[in-house]
Amino acid sequence: MIFGENLLALLVLAIGGALAVGNLLALVRPRTPLDADDDTVLERPPLGRSLVMILFGTIAAIWAIASLVTADEDPVEISVEFSADAAIVVDLP
Repeated sequence: MIFGENLLALLVLAIGGALAVGNLLALVRPRTPLDADDDTVLERPPLGRSLVMILFGTIAAIWAIASLVTADEDPVEISVEFSADAAIVVDLP
C-alpha cells in the first residue's frame, strides 16, 4: 500500500481533524461580506450543529491517533491452503 497498513487511520485522522478545526474556526471567525456595497448580512453558523461536528471530529481524530500509536508494525501473515476435497485450512499465528 502507498501509506502502509495505516491508511484508514490516517484518513480518519485527516477528516476528523478537518471537521473539528473547520467548524471551530467558523465559530471563532465567521464569514465577512465580500462586497462592501452589498447589504447582505451573513449569519453565523448554527451553534448546536457546529458543536456536535467539533465533538465528532475530535473523537474521530483522537481515535485515529490512538489507533496509529497502538498499531503493530509487523502485519499478521495468514496462510490459506485449498485441498482437493474442498476443505479450507487457515493457519493463524
